Amino acid sequence: MKSLFTTLLIFLFTISGNVLAQSDSYKILEKSTIQVEGTSTLHDWTSDVEKFSSYIKFNAAALEGDTLNNPVESLSLTIPVKSIESGKGGMNRRTYDALKSDDFPNIMFQMNKAELVSSDSSLTSMKLNVEGSLTIAGTSNNITLPVTGTKQDDGSFKFTGEYEINMKDYKVDPPSAMLGTIKAGEMVTIPFEIYVGKS
Repeated sequence: MKSLFTTLLIFLFTISGNVLAQSDSYKILEKSTIQVEGTSTLHDWTSDVEKFSSYIKFNAAALEGDTLNNPVESLSLTIPVKSIESGKGGMNRRTYDALKSDDFPNIMFQMNKAELVSSDSSLTSMKLNVEGSLTIAGTSNNITLPVTGTKQDDGSFKFTGEYEINMKDYKVDPPSAMLGTIKAGEMVTIPFEIYVGKS
């Protein structure tokens, strides 16, 4: 669905970013995706986030040891607003205007802490609560993002989740078209799949 308002929350184009462990040996893999999904009075829509930059520091011992501990030490994410791509120029322009991209060109997330909620006995799956500050259109709110991590057969990790945002919480008026007869809903959902592997 790369051509739709599909992959502000995840949250991010050409996907880029580095994941740094003790030896700078992890990176975000190109198959990672972040999307924005919403509704309107006409139809549901999905946009792809085609670009993001990130800094993630892992505790390498937590990832590779016999006992799985919280592996995420720090995380920041920056999404250029104009990397959100619906495949429709008019919709893109209305989205960028609603998000005040000229004044606030980036959506940003800065982690404050991550809590390991649970892991399975084989140490291949974990659940995390990631707390941090999400900034959209110049307004910041503290959020808690539930994340599921699974270890892949090739030794990489897959982190998945989704987060629902009310645009009004960030002083964003939902985009509209046709003199207001078509209007996006206030709520958007940000699903993401982030793959992390050794470089």
